[in-house]
Amino acid sequence: MTRVSIKRDIYLYLFGIVISLTAVYGLMINQSYHIGLNESAKYGFLYELKASESEYLKSGQLPQFQTSTFQVYLELNQIPQKFLTAFDWNTFVNDAIYEHYVPATGSATGEYLYAASHHIASVDKTLYVVSQYDEAIYLELFELSPPDSVSQFNSAFIMIGGLLLLVFLIIRLLIYRLTKPILALSQWSETLDLNQTDKLKCFRYREVDLLANQLVESVRSERDAIEREAFFLRAASHELRTPVSIMSASSEMLERLSESMPRGGQRAVARIKRSVATMQTLITTLLWMSRNTQDDVEPTNINVHKLATEVIESHRYLIDHKKIRIELNIKKEPLQIRAPLALIEIVLANMVRNAFQHSTNGIVSISLSTDYIGVTNPIEDMTIHESQSIEASFGIGLVLIEKVCSNQGWHFSHQQENSVHFSSVVFHHDKAPLDVTKR
Repeated sequence: MTRVSIKRDIYLYLFGIVISLTAVYGLMINQSYHIGLNESAKYGFLYELKASESEYLKSGQLPQFQTSTFQVYLELNQIPQKFLTAFDWNTFVNDAIYEHYVPATGSATGEYLYAASHHIASVDKTLYVVSQYDEAIYLELFELSPPDSVSQFNSAFIMIGGLLLLVFLIIRLLIYRLTKPILALSQWSETLDLNQTDKLKCFRYREVDLLANQLVESVRSERDAIEREAFFLRAASHELRTPVSIMSASSEMLERLSESMPRGGQRAVARIKRSVATMQTLITTLLWMSRNTQDDVEPTNINVHKLATEVIESHRYLIDHKKIRIELNIKKEPLQIRAPLALIEIVLANMVRNAFQHSTNGIVSISLSTDYIGVTNPIEDMTIHESQSIEASFGIGLVLIEKVCSNQGWHFSHQQENSVHFSSVVFHHDKAPLDVTKR
């Protein structure tokens, strides 16, 4: 979905409303103007018709002041031929005014013809009224002396323009007042500096003020939680180092004495040694995560093949009771990459440990290249509900890998299809992860 700014939407919607209302207002003025002209002409025409009726009833004769703009007849055959041709007199409605335009031809100018019929019920007579206007004379008169209504009409459009400008200024002020606190809140959210919250106090609008307070409290609460978590990781890691070191030294002593022990005791000493090594790796990872910095992880040249072989051997005890075959696919030799050794070891060890711990009988495939590590292992076929909690099933290992990769800008992905789980790490973020299922 394409996201836009609040200011843009406010401008679009409000200006759309203003322009629509202005257009409707202009059309109404234009229509009112033409309706007024037509109504004035109509009632002037009807007035002359009534005056002719009064004259006929009084004297029994038609008015003598007939001109080209107003002529009255008692019989249809008296009407000039051009009016008889232009109108269908048999369909006339009483007192209705009909119009016909005769376009200009050659040297003759255009004409506007008008006609009406008026029935005098008291004497059962019908008056036929016709009128004509020369278009050229009308236009000349209009150019020499425009009617006041035209200037008033132009003034109305000037008022519309002024109204539009006024509305623009009001909207601009409204948008400024609405977006100013939101912009201030947005600028603060870029830093989330709890020492710079003075600009977030006393906003004009209660809703924005409430949002700002909630955001500040959420950031403060989140910072406190992160600090508590980091303190716990540091403290726990340091506190664990002493007993783990003692356990490591004791396991080494037991290993030297294990030759005189029975086979069961030797296996117990080996398990102790492996568990101590696992705890040391975990403590190192937790310490690195608690510092959340890259200052102390200088890159070095790493022989990934050699490192992978050592990791596989150190975790082989996890598959001693399973029918699992390990395939190590190397793209080329010697396989050297430049990266922080501790982090590569954390990632590779956790990927291998997860694969060994959760594999069923089959083939565990480990693929290595200069910018890629991929691990594929068989697992029990899961239902849809079970596969949704795959991360929880695979323990803290995937979480540690995600944390390391996120900090270093590497790309980590994992998924499960049918009875196969595959995970991969791409060390260059601009390269797509390889398909480990094809390796």
